[in-house]
Amino acid sequence: MCIRDSINAEYGGKNDLATQTWQLASQLYGDIDIHNQIIQALSGNVETEHERTVPTPTVSYQYPKTVHEHPSIPRRTIELANDDDRLQFEPPKNLNLTGEVDQLKASKEVALKRMVQHGVGNVEIDEQIALGYLQVNTGNFQNGIILFTQLLKKKPDLIAAYLGRGTAFALAGDLDSAIHDFSQAITIDANCVDAWKRRGQAKAARGLESDAISDLTQASKLHRDHEVFHQRGLVYYRLKNYKRALKDFEEATKIDHSNKLTWNHLGLCFNAIGKPKEAIEAHMKAISLDKDFKEAWTNLAQAYKDWGKYDRAEQYFTKAIAIDKAYSHAYHLRSLARFGVGDHEGALTDLTEALKIEPQHIECRHLRAVVYHGLGMIRPAIEDYNKVILAKPDHFAWYQKECALYYHHHLDISRDTYNTDHDLEPNFKESWCKRNHPNTLTGYHAQPPIDPKIPDVQYSNTTTNPEMKALIEYSREIGKLLHLNCPGYLSNARQQRFCGLAAIELAQTLKAVFKGKNEVPKNSASSTKDAHKFGWRDMYDICVKWRQYSEPNDPVWWVDLLTPAQFAEGFGSHTPMVTGQTNVVRYYPEFKRAFGIMKSLIKDQCNIPTSMMKKVEEAKDCKELYDVMRRDFWVVTPCYSTATPEKVMEGTRLTLQYSAPEGYEYSIRTPGTPPRWVDYDLELNHFFDLLLQAGAQQNPDIEQVSDLILSITFYWYNFMPLSRGTAACGYVALLGMFLTFGIKITAPVPEGMMVDWEGILRPRPEDFIGALKSWMYPSRQKISQEEFDQLPFVNQVFPTLRTMITGLNVK
Repeated sequence: MCIRDSINAEYGGKNDLATQTWQLASQLYGDIDIHNQIIQALSGNVETEHERTVPTPTVSYQYPKTVHEHPSIPRRTIELANDDDRLQFEPPKNLNLTGEVDQLKASKEVALKRMVQHGVGNVEIDEQIALGYLQVNTGNFQNGIILFTQLLKKKPDLIAAYLGRGTAFALAGDLDSAIHDFSQAITIDANCVDAWKRRGQAKAARGLESDAISDLTQASKLHRDHEVFHQRGLVYYRLKNYKRALKDFEEATKIDHSNKLTWNHLGLCFNAIGKPKEAIEAHMKAISLDKDFKEAWTNLAQAYKDWGKYDRAEQYFTKAIAIDKAYSHAYHLRSLARFGVGDHEGALTDLTEALKIEPQHIECRHLRAVVYHGLGMIRPAIEDYNKVILAKPDHFAWYQKECALYYHHHLDISRDTYNTDHDLEPNFKESWCKRNHPNTLTGYHAQPPIDPKIPDVQYSNTTTNPEMKALIEYSREIGKLLHLNCPGYLSNARQQRFCGLAAIELAQTLKAVFKGKNEVPKNSASSTKDAHKFGWRDMYDICVKWRQYSEPNDPVWWVDLLTPAQFAEGFGSHTPMVTGQTNVVRYYPEFKRAFGIMKSLIKDQCNIPTSMMKKVEEAKDCKELYDVMRRDFWVVTPCYSTATPEKVMEGTRLTLQYSAPEGYEYSIRTPGTPPRWVDYDLELNHFFDLLLQAGAQQNPDIEQVSDLILSITFYWYNFMPLSRGTAACGYVALLGMFLTFGIKITAPVPEGMMVDWEGILRPRPEDFIGALKSWMYPSRQKISQEEFDQLPFVNQVFPTLRTMITGLNVK
């Protein structure tokens, strides 16, 4: 009679109950089934922050308190007919066993049928092993340790006892003792797969990732096991070795196609290396296995968000929250998506809900402070910033708090009387850009505290001011042109409002300059605190100010107004196409073109033998090129001068660096240095003078004006004079300059094109013009000059920071 029949008979033919009992007894007594949730609870949640500014999606594994989550084995009183039916094994007296007779009976049944994993065939010993397994698998770790310790005193070479006790130690949090016991099992039998696997898991939880990988690799050699590949994939994932993790999770899915956790992690790996489409497919597979898998729904949403598809992201974040309304992580990620499209109101709702669930969530607290800050609600912003700083003194929220206090004291001051770049100290701005610990900032004069006489901005997403309404309505179509129809870009309504209003203000200002009103008041400009004639930098100042105030999460500064030492050294604008093992979704589409340019420049700039050039030319990716060069290096793209014919200036630096583990950093880096400033100032002055001359003409040639505008934009993009925001400010200025001449660009940027990259990767303005004119010039449309001239002046309707923020808040 098999154990199923034995238990069935014991329960008097009640088949359903007997089957349930047999299945659960087989699990609880016959094996220590450590699931693939081993690492998190012992080593801490492995969720980390993704580049960006953006958080890594939910990871749904942990080292559980109990191994099996299921109902207890059905309990009933067993009538013993005679002494022969009694169990001969006597457990230690210091055990606290619930339902002792039931547990002992089932343990013996399992032992008699030789169903005990790593049993020895001796009923008494196997019975104690089974009972020990039961204690471990139901969370009674101390009982398990006592049982297995007693066994080891009797039989020091018993592998099952070392595995059982080691597992109990691991689940109880004593990882060093667990590793010792698993090592003892390996010493006894070097071919014991479970010992290698469990020691690898314990070492991973202990933070010994390299040793863990070694053990799990040995286990995989001994047996092709789903759990081994999954666990090793988790370790690689935590090390950000996503490609190796990907291979392991793929292998695990081949062995067990129905494991939802493996599919979920496969999706996480795909998204981490910059393949959101493949990530979506994997998460959908996980969801097909469990429709209520909230983590997979959340990760699916995040993949869509990273791909730049907001509507789908919103839909699936909402689905995850519907499954679990107390799931703070989904609220947090959805708030980031909403923030990314400029929906500060929606983001605020999500963040407040998340903080009700998890008040200590620093990232939610910080983002809520940023949202309040952007909306002009300075008091609650300061309150949240202070809580973040209290919890994490080195958090860069300290810089944002200081900036918020500065905003507070300037809410009602005319923006023509001050310049934020001059007012805030250079070392403060530099440290914020670098996110240095605030304690490293010396000699800084802190902002004054909140002035009770200065109210916060009263939030409203509508306006009754007719002049403000007229400007916002006119700006809408202009602002939409800022959006790039490229992977990874969300359509941000708030940034589009800044774009439209700034472009109109720039056009109104330039038209006045063309008529001779070219005096810039003192203290208002970034170029100098003195009064002066309007120049190219004053034009871009209009865009920069709107960009600074529209997004307080970004440190947008003129590079020459950082510390003199940093300016001399060259503060670098840095944009990665590849970072580590990640192909950056936004910028990787430019890799092929940039990589080809790099290879073409190596011969002249890197001083390598001719024999190596063939290998350089044949290299198809970062690894192959790095294997040829065998070092970190960069090349400089040329940028040809117009103001000084025959002069070749430094464009950007295409840079290749090794990045552990097994990855590379391939990026453009543009250092802002004094000599570079002199070169590009000359170019921009040259073309701005030509623009002024065209503006003074009665009927300027529209083709020449268009070429002038694109030439100015080309040199601006190659210049990269801002710490952040050069691309956006450049395109806003382009739209504003066209408006000045009565022209509105009506076509969006073509799908897949990033205008700033078209300038950065081309050597001459003529090349840049050629890349844009085929789609931009046919879309030029004459505006009603009368209608435009009747618009209120932007700088009069929005004369203060308070009014600017009020305008940005309008939907």
